[in-house]
Amino acid sequence: MKYTTGLYCRLSREDIEAGKHNIQSDSIENQKLLLEGYIKKHSDEFELYDIYIDDGITGMTYDRAAFNRMMQAVYDKKINCIIVKDLSRIGREQVETLNLIRKEFILHNVRFIALTDDYDSLNPSKSDGLSTSVKLLLNDYYCADISKKVRAAQRAKMEHGDFIGSHACYGYVKSKENKNKLVIDEEAAQVVSRIFSMYREGKGKVSIARALNADGIPNPTIYKQQVLHMNFINSNKLKSTNYWTYSTIHKILSNRIYAGDMVQHKSEIKAYNIHKKINVDKNNWCIIENTHEPIIPKEEFEEVQKMLSVKRRQLNLDENLSKYTGLFFCRECGRRMNKFLSKPRKDGSRYITFKCSTYSALGKELCTIHSIREDELDSIVLAEVKNAVKYALDAEACEYIKEKGFQKMTQKENKRLDSMDKKLDDCKSKRKNMLNHLAEGIITSEDFKLFDTENKAEISKIQAGIKELEEKLKNETKRIDDFNNWLNTLLEYKDIKEVTREVLVNLVGKIYISEKGDEKEIEIQFKFKNPME
Repeated sequence: MKYTTGLYCRLSREDIEAGKHNIQSDSIENQKLLLEGYIKKHSDEFELYDIYIDDGITGMTYDRAAFNRMMQAVYDKKINCIIVKDLSRIGREQVETLNLIRKEFILHNVRFIALTDDYDSLNPSKSDGLSTSVKLLLNDYYCADISKKVRAAQRAKMEHGDFIGSHACYGYVKSKENKNKLVIDEEAAQVVSRIFSMYREGKGKVSIARALNADGIPNPTIYKQQVLHMNFINSNKLKSTNYWTYSTIHKILSNRIYAGDMVQHKSEIKAYNIHKKINVDKNNWCIIENTHEPIIPKEEFEEVQKMLSVKRRQLNLDENLSKYTGLFFCRECGRRMNKFLSKPRKDGSRYITFKCSTYSALGKELCTIHSIREDELDSIVLAEVKNAVKYALDAEACEYIKEKGFQKMTQKENKRLDSMDKKLDDCKSKRKNMLNHLAEGIITSEDFKLFDTENKAEISKIQAGIKELEEKLKNETKRIDDFNNWLNTLLEYKDIKEVTREVLVNLVGKIYISEKGDEKEIEIQFKFKNPME
């Protein structure tokens, strides 16, 4: 059998920074030379399909462009063999890498070879054992150790007053002479000064945002992308929000960096192998005073902080919160719909209307009103919930049939599992017999090696089939469980008569309103979907 092969090379920044003694041998070019030389030497066994390279990417994440492209080639059955220089190239996180080697590759009938670690999944007795687990454990430990050292180095830099971020805060840029030093960006700094001046003059944050938008001044994200030509992505920004907002103004007014003080370590990753960021308690922030030239004099900055801390009037929460809070959004700008109470009518009653918060705060230039009364929205939501319940009642009639069908399917698949288990036992029995034949001199060692190679390949194939079948049964069982949960949840509301907060929280994920001219459309995204669809 000739294997269609993908060669995978990876080099991370951590390797470069922490392993200068062996960086030459681990370079991308040397990895390629080693791998290409190997398949050229074994051209009767391997046929090159493609070379996949991730340069400067850590082995602790599996979200790598070339790696993902290679795995897609595996799923598309374009390659059935992967060769790397060593186990650490495929990944340094022990659990995920073991899962990849011992489950994912086997499941998709992929032969995996790590040359310098003498690992070949086609010969598991030789290479798949304690040594592999130990090597992966050491790779994992290496990453934990490097992460600890990097954090310590970063903390030392922060405490020295060095800036360690990827991008400077709006109003500043990194010094060309020293990337850890901030210098003022005059154009953006003028906007920052204007924001502070307007606020000190009594202008509100929304008024300031409106003024900047009216003057066509790009917001910080657009400024960095289009004026400074940075490869900058603001993960907290809605895609359609390309203008100044209340929250942007508030962040600038609250940021101590504009007074010349460095404020860092406001967030951190949970762990070296968990890249999700968490907020750090304010008491643990790293704040170093007078590290760079201020845009706002300290006295003026402190004056603004006092103004920001003035208590606003207490809102009547019962009157101002809506049952749709956190659930109702404008489709066009992506921001929430605000609740407004009408003026009292002659009988003293009032009704609730929702309007787009962008329109309400920043005007019709940035979004339209999207106005809808709460009672009108209630009617639409109620009708949709009733339709969903009606559909669930129809589905309930089919539940018995689906359960019967599931039982038949599991019986059939269990029979297949029994058959495959028997084949697996037969392969093991044959090997014992062949070992006896070898001991008795009936067959030669060459005959046994040939048989053993084929037998082990057959065993691997059967084991992969068993795992695939077990996974299928597991997924089907989950699908039935999900169906029953969906059914039972909806049937709880078969006698629904009104829309309450409880109904919305239990059933609805989000509600969107879109507006084109006089036409409005409501889109309701339910939390639960029929898994049988």
